[in-house]
Amino acid sequence: FAPSILAVCTAAASLVPTMTITLIGRTAYRTFRCVWMLEELGVDYEQILAHPLSKKARPHHALGKIPVLRDGSTKLSESAAINTFLGDKYSPGKLVPATPRPHYEETIMKIMTELDAQGLWIHRKHETMGQYFGTIPDAVNEAKKNFERNNQLFVDQLGSNDYILGTNFSAADILWVHCLDWAEQIGWNSSWADSTSMEQLQRYIKRCRSRPAYQNTVVKQNSEAEDERKRKNARAAL
Repeated sequence: FAPSILAVCTAAASLVPTMTITLIGRTAYRTFRCVWMLEELGVDYEQILAHPLSKKARPHHALGKIPVLRDGSTKLSESAAINTFLGDKYSPGKLVPATPRPHYEETIMKIMTELDAQGLWIHRKHETMGQYFGTIPDAVNEAKKNFERNNQLFVDQLGSNDYILGTNFSAADILWVHCLDWAEQIGWNSSWADSTSMEQLQRYIKRCRSRPAYQNTVVKQNSEAEDERKRKNARAAL
């Protein structure tokens, strides 16, 4: 007997790949890095728009941190780890270069520790969020100095290359440019904003920001912010 139409449709549906990637976190935070990576890869994903420490975030991370990635049975936090996993899985050897892999690993670790954790995060923790962690101007000043010293090392590494690891764009550029964006937002960009000696860095930033995946991520971030603003206004009007 010929199979029923329902049976044929059911069998066909089982062959269609289902979306397995879920990214938890609003784009405004470090999640920006992972959204940019996913946009570069061109893979389908679902995004849960959760703020840090929120009810939406806590089911995915015991401390309510974002971003978190779920891909099938894999669950990861930390933006650099997430992007490295995504690059290895969905674009082997490209956005996360196979050679020289140690150089890639070294670069992203220095970005995450020296620029982010020991620089930008100190500002957010002890100035922007001083009411929670204590306002400590001396710590913020030293963090800014540390950021500038280490950022200069990355400028030296960039040299005359198009990207931080050489001729090809990589996940390391995503991390560095996001840190530079963050620094610009808090006024830590004076060392390169108007400096003729930093023209190579200025061109680098412009080059990375001109990428369609970066621009798509900015549009997504702005759209989320506008939607949230409208919701807050609507609640306030009640």
